Amino acid sequence: MKPKILALSASLRNGRWADGVQNLLDEIRQLSDKNELLHFIEKQGQIHVEHFLDAGRKEGLPFDEIYKKLRKLAGNKGLCNSEIGMVVALWAAYQKDCEIDYLPLSHYFTPDGKQRNLDELGQRVQAADALLFCSPVYFGDRSSLAADFIEFIRSHAQLRQSLSGKPVGGIAVGAKRNGGQETTLIYQLLDMLALGMLGLGNDSESTSQYGGTIHAGDVGTAAKDEYGLNTAMGMGRRLAQVLKLSFNADPSRLKKPVRVLFLRLQDQHDYAKQKIQQLVQDAGEAIEATILETIDGDISRCIACDICPIRVGPDAEYRCIITRKSDQFVQFHEQLMDYDLIVPVVYSPISRVGLVSNYQHFIERGRYLRRGDYLWSNIPIMPLILEEIGAQENLHIRILTSFIRHHTIMLRANIGYIHNNVLLNAEELLEYWRFVLDQTKRLTVGRLDQEVSERGDQHYRPVGYIMSAAKDKELSVQERREVLNRDREQRHRLDAQHRLCPKDGDRSTL
Repeated sequence: MKPKILALSASLRNGRWADGVQNLLDEIRQLSDKNELLHFIEKQGQIHVEHFLDAGRKEGLPFDEIYKKLRKLAGNKGLCNSEIGMVVALWAAYQKDCEIDYLPLSHYFTPDGKQRNLDELGQRVQAADALLFCSPVYFGDRSSLAADFIEFIRSHAQLRQSLSGKPVGGIAVGAKRNGGQETTLIYQLLDMLALGMLGLGNDSESTSQYGGTIHAGDVGTAAKDEYGLNTAMGMGRRLAQVLKLSFNADPSRLKKPVRVLFLRLQDQHDYAKQKIQQLVQDAGEAIEATILETIDGDISRCIACDICPIRVGPDAEYRCIITRKSDQFVQFHEQLMDYDLIVPVVYSPISRVGLVSNYQHFIERGRYLRRGDYLWSNIPIMPLILEEIGAQENLHIRILTSFIRHHTIMLRANIGYIHNNVLLNAEELLEYWRFVLDQTKRLTVGRLDQEVSERGDQHYRPVGYIMSAAKDKELSVQERREVLNRDREQRHRLDAQHRLCPKDGDRSTL
């Protein structure tokens, strides 16, 4: 059985509803290549424009009258801008051997504010293995349809449970190139992470940002945004990759402890250090913990080299241009490799007296790890935030937006709330920590299986960096594959042989 991705359009201007939804899915499946896909969305976008013209736009009718006429159509032709982004993402996922489904949220949350057929919506959501959100931008945020859907999930414990541990990604459509698409995707990710889902950005081919970001200033124009369409296809591919990684993975096959890297990035009077030790103690023999003390050492600032890292080489080789012996990255580079879970840890107090932090230095210097063809690709990230109420550093958001760009899998931040020196939710912290370890076991088994069976191409592409792109051509993709991927493949194959029990019915050597 193939894993299924359910796309949700949060636009009121959908071109497809009723029988038109199934027709659209069938049409997507029949598109044989990218050229056919692009021709299809251009044609369907133009049909949507013609619907607007015929409904009264060419006569200059008020938009509410145009909209009423549009709602009387059969809903079996045309695509709105959000649907165009959705279609290219679903097509990309379908090419990666995933099943696809689609629901227009306006069918369940109507333009006049009513709700209907919510039982059907809930059933379709529970049947999905991953979600793809496609929303227009409203003032830098997702639409009210998306908000109503999220509230619907929040109010139903069974639905929340069904989504726990499932991947989610998004596509946002704005009227300008920088029209709030990224903030829309970030807020959406925060919402879905809070529901227990696994947050994803787009893939390495589109530089691993926050999802699909499409520029469409008028009806039907999304089909002309080549850059935006590429990011949306990257979102579809990324969802398919992680979904296949996690789908039906059996955590009981992991016969060794989970490898956890704790990054102590900000602390005061060793408060965070003590909490790390408590988590390690609680996990016991279930984990193999490495704690990197980065807070009070020497970490130089990133100088934004024109080519990063400075040369092609295996992961164990430190390849940042900064080589001072006292620099912490020089000292602990090899300790940043080969983990199943990474836990960035920060203590956020109101008073800054005695605070030690290398947080921002570490984030920006990690640039060479990302550009070194995504060293942390597919590793789950659980931020541990110990926050005094009123500190308002928003570190859970900042860690999300920084670490997701490493091509990682983001989990909800584990936030401890502190008041008058008392940790108010200590039991909840431990409960979520245990949940994360269970998820990590499953993802680790899937990742090790996938990395052995499929040589992935995680080549960093310096989109937007003209000098970097020019120099990057000097180091061919083939060279990167031969040097980096051969090293990673061998390391991961040995890791899988050492740590995984064979699948049922398969006693061959991995």
